[in-house]
Amino acid sequence: MTENTNKRAILWVDDEIHLLRPHIMFLEEKGYEVKTATNGVDALEIIKHEYIAAALLDEMMDGLDGLAVLERIRKLRPEMPVIMITKNEEESLMEDAIGKEISDYLTKPINPSQVLLSLKKNLDSVDIARDARAKEFMAFYREMTMKLYERITSVDEWAQIHNKLAYWQIEFAKNIQYDLEHFLTELQETANKEFQRLVVNEYPYWVKHSPDIPMSPQVMDTFVKPLLKQNKKTLFVLIDCLRYDHWLAVAPLFYNQFDTELKSHLSILPTATPYSRNAIFAGMYPDAINVVYPDLYANPDSEESMNRYEDKLIDAYLKKAGLHLKNGNSFHKISDSKYGDNLANRFSDIKNNDLIVLVANFVDILAHKRSVSNVLMEIVPDEAGYRNVVRNWIEGSYLRRIIELAGEAGFHVVITSDHGSLRVKRGSLVKADRDSTNSLRYKTGRNLVVSNKAAVYIKDTSMFRLPQTHLTSTYIFAKDDYFFLYPNNMKKYEKKYPDTFQHGGISMDEMILPVATLSPKR
Repeated sequence: MTENTNKRAILWVDDEIHLLRPHIMFLEEKGYEVKTATNGVDALEIIKHEYIAAALLDEMMDGLDGLAVLERIRKLRPEMPVIMITKNEEESLMEDAIGKEISDYLTKPINPSQVLLSLKKNLDSVDIARDARAKEFMAFYREMTMKLYERITSVDEWAQIHNKLAYWQIEFAKNIQYDLEHFLTELQETANKEFQRLVVNEYPYWVKHSPDIPMSPQVMDTFVKPLLKQNKKTLFVLIDCLRYDHWLAVAPLFYNQFDTELKSHLSILPTATPYSRNAIFAGMYPDAINVVYPDLYANPDSEESMNRYEDKLIDAYLKKAGLHLKNGNSFHKISDSKYGDNLANRFSDIKNNDLIVLVANFVDILAHKRSVSNVLMEIVPDEAGYRNVVRNWIEGSYLRRIIELAGEAGFHVVITSDHGSLRVKRGSLVKADRDSTNSLRYKTGRNLVVSNKAAVYIKDTSMFRLPQTHLTSTYIFAKDDYFFLYPNNMKKYEKKYPDTFQHGGISMDEMILPVATLSPKR
């Protein structure tokens, strides 16, 4: 085959090709180079020796008919678009053509515009979509650039901005826009700085009066309680570390079975499991939880020990909310697929519960294991890779099976996260006492010293409704894309953690989270 990848070169195969001269001239005026053949044998010879971007193939020809030629083209050029043209409208013929992976099917009489549209769809759709997306994005970029100067104070409005930025991340991954990616990055960085400014200024007010979207302690009241009050069986799924863009990638998996309503909630600080998840299940801020369980935050470096009362927090919430469930509730924390598969296999044992609460830790485990695994760093090189792995996992996992089984059993499903994560880039040195925590995007302890450029200091824990123990008197939360370093082994960790996904700090990706309510389709 001639080394020529001219995507405008097409082959039209028809034993009455002379009658198609007006159509061919029309395509040539549109910039296509049209080669012709009057039989299948000649057509196959051309395809063997020349680069042909697409073929228009008559179904009824002497000698080799269209389907026979199609079958041989598929062996020579499996990816080449082939458009079948026929007088025959029999369903069996269409099914044969589809079975042999025809790219399009046109029925005679055809007009030039039909042929042009089919060629554009098969040859130019990616470029056309890319150009259209580029124009749409630049309009969005201009709108957002102006909007971000307005000092937005509505958290709901920030959630909508975050939703749109996540949408464009996914669109750019599908239709690569190398020349525009820096505009999206710039927009994300600017938006994140403005959002951080708002959080630092308004957070003490929010924890007393609530912003215009729910925060972690209001999630159960806002999204779960109303369903239970209406006697609707409810599956509440909390996917640890699931980000907004992750959900946008995952959501289509459930469109056939459920009607979906997507909203947002705002994670409390720090954006870490022992604080945000406990707050969701308890319907309380960490300082109030600490009153009920004074030992809970005694060891602030142990996430596992600080989440050991989750089932009790849920039971206490249901009692406080006046939700006396006739058929009870159950709680399941899944850290490995074996347990998850077992739960899916015995779903019939729990489907009579009025409320099932399920915690899935895979996404968080992936983020943490990636930072210590070269293999995972290759598989998850960036945000798009992270989204793809999360989507692929959910698509074939126990979690999807459980959600689908719940839908079949008439459950409404609420899916959310306790916090997101941020891809960090820069280390910032923290000086602290030995008892300070080891986390990378937030720390608690005494005598913490860090650059104001990289972090926010919280010395009055009551203003942020944080627990205070004999080990914790001050909190710091990372800003921008910083992570924290200790003086010991600083050079080692300065090389280890850049480009990893961390959480605990202040950013849209860590704080603005999806809440999807899935209602079974009738």
